[in-house]
Parts: sequence; structure tokens; C-alpha cells
Amino acid sequence: MADGRTFQYLGPNSASLNVNMGNSQVMSDGASITAWTFGAGFNNDRAIPSPVIEGIEGELVQVTLASQMPHTIHFHGLDVDQANDGVPGTSGYVAQNSGGSFGRVDGYTNLGSPFTYAFVAPQAGTYAYHCHVDTVLHFEMGMYGTVIIRPPGGSAAIAWAGGPTFDREYIWHLHTFDSSWHSGGFISGPQTVRHRPDYFMINGREGAVTLTDSTTAISADVGQWVLIRANNMGYQPALVRLGGLAFSIIASDGRPLPSPITRTEQLIAPGERYDILFRMPAATARTATVEYFDIRMRTVLGTAETSITATTGGDTLFLDGFETGDTTAWSDGTTK
Repeated sequence: MADGRTFQYLGPNSASLNVNMGNSQVMSDGASITAWTFGAGFNNDRAIPSPVIEGIEGELVQVTLASQMPHTIHFHGLDVDQANDGVPGTSGYVAQNSGGSFGRVDGYTNLGSPFTYAFVAPQAGTYAYHCHVDTVLHFEMGMYGTVIIRPPGGSAAIAWAGGPTFDREYIWHLHTFDSSWHSGGFISGPQTVRHRPDYFMINGREGAVTLTDSTTAISADVGQWVLIRANNMGYQPALVRLGGLAFSIIASDGRPLPSPITRTEQLIAPGERYDILFRMPAATARTATVEYFDIRMRTVLGTAETSITATTGGDTLFLDGFETGDTTAWSDGTTK
């Protein structure tokens, strides 16, 4: 099956990331927002999120971090040992300045030198990574990305060994900015007591741009299976809808579900990841939405939208994303 990735990635199993704290993200209203990033940014064409890192289940993954300031990489959801977990004081991190404290990290262990995190990749699935130094601020500044662990053999067309196959693959980073936090301070303080987002994004894009962004807007032939790896890297709960299409939740936080759950909407809390699978129906031109709520789920603070479009191919009519009576099988013979 052909590779259906719609994004650039680092790997497999090896990545080098230099921290850039001088990046800026130009928003749809023309504002330039300061952002901190790992590496060249998502898809090599935007400051945030950070690059996708890929590993292969059961194989050694090595990620080298270099930085001018104290930063770490925490592999969110991945089962790694403490020395490679990216928590300051118990794991490796890097910095160049010496003496005193910075970013609320003391006792630097790796001043001025890169640090290489190494771990054996666990279960194939969708994970995340982010800086764990003064996390409240560094997370908001854009220091996060997605980790994909591929099944043994490295196929980019199957979710896990014995799992469902797919034709097109998207990552949706769900995130927001509170622009008042991006004013140049290096340490969280009074301005980070309240988070009041004023930009609402998918994959670092917001406004009308998300409707056509190639890493976000879904385009597939009629009958093709589409996988969305939805990764909430914001501080707000996010409600995902695919314009009325039914879809299957096949995995949560890097682990397969015992059986798929059919939904027309899915709430994704901060830090959660869901693998969403659907089959492209005929004559589809829909608008998918992501609604970002306040933490109490009382108010929609903002919305991001993108498009779902069926292209040529196939001649079967599908109802709400699934063919009537469809029981397409996992590769191990079970059905969904």
C-alpha cells in the first residue's frame, strides 16, 4: 500500500533537534507571535508545532537535543526509563549558561553539550513530546510535537501489527495561543496565572488558512480510508466534528481500543491523543470543526475549521462515511 503521509517527519529511529527561541509565527491578522520550537518546525514550512518524530516498534530510538538555554524533551505517553523521561533533575537536559538558576531548573547536568535520549520504541501508536522545563510557559510557547511509533517493519499504511490499514494519514495538532504570554519573558510569572487564548489553531494555522492547508484539509478518493492522529497540545478541551461524518475511534493515547467506537464527535482533553479512522464517502464536501472550550466546558472560546473533500476514485455510495453493511476487517481477521 502506498505511503499516505501528508506531513514531513524525522526518522525512523533517529532525530536531531536544535532549539530555536527566536522564531515567529505570523497569524491570519498579520500579527507576528514569538514562538519557541524544536528543530525546523512542523512540515518544514511553519514555526509550530515542532517536527514529527518517527520510530519503529521494538527498535532503538535516539533523539539528540542541542540548546542555548535549559530545555528538555519529555516523551509524553511513551514508556521510557527515568533517565530518558526529560524531567529536569532526574533526566538529561541541556543549557549553555552556567551558574545560578534559569527557568526554575537547578543543578544543570549537561551544560553546553547536546544530550541524546535513547529508548526502545514501545507499542505502535500516536504519542507526543514537549519541553519539561518551566512547562507552563515552554509548552505555550510552542515546544511540542508528535511522535509516531510505526509497527514492526515500519509500514506507514497500518496502525499497528494486526490493526486497521489506511490510505491517507493526517496529524491534527490542536492548540491555542494566548498572545499576552508571548511578550518575551523566559520564566512563567504573573502573566501566566490566567490563560485567555485569542488564537485557535490546527497544525499551527488559524483563520481561513486552515480550510486549505495541505497538512490539515482532508482530501482523499471516494472509498479510501483516512486516519487522523488528533493530538491536543493546547490548554483547552477540544471537540472535534467531521461535518456530520461518522468515524471510528481506534486508539487512545497510543494504545489500541479493544474494538472501535463509532462517533460523530470526540472530545479531546489537553495532552490526549485519539486515532480517528473513517472511509471517504462519495460526493463529500464538508467542513470539519474543532471547538475549544473553557476548562469547565461551559463556553466555546474559539473554533478552527478545515475542509473534507472527496476526489476521484471508487464508485460505491457511502452513508456518513461507511458503506451500508460495511465490516472491513483488521488485518488479523477481526472486524469493525
